[in-house]
Amino acid sequence: MPSREELLHSIRPDMRLTKAFFLKIYGYEITWPGFAEKALQRLEIMGCSKARAYYSCIVQENENAWEKKRKEVAAWYTAELEKRQERKAGEERRKERVMDSLEAMSDQNLLRLWQRQKQQNPEAF
Repeated sequence: MPSREELLHSIRPDMRLTKAFFLKIYGYEITWPGFAEKALQRLEIMGCSKARAYYSCIVQENENAWEKKRKEVAAWYTAELEKRQERKAGEERRKERVMDSLEAMSDQNLLRLWQRQKQQNPEAF
């Protein structure tokens, strides 16, 4: 990719203006604000009276595409957060059911459950 100066010096009256060329200008504008104005002025000096309109259309098209992508990502992220919250709520309900079940058990049944768990997983105790 040409440097900013090379891009400005490559502007000639007979050059072919492409979308890629205007995207390069836009890229430099994002990094160095004011660059687009310099490039557009040079294009106008070289006789391209529609350069500003072309540039505006390409910038708008690019920003619309980015906005669409941002909205898609935001929708995906929101859905992921909702799924996570649903899983967390489900886990909390499961824990509550287990606690209710344990609270309802007699001491003798709790002791048997504990002994069974101890036999199955002795290193946990």
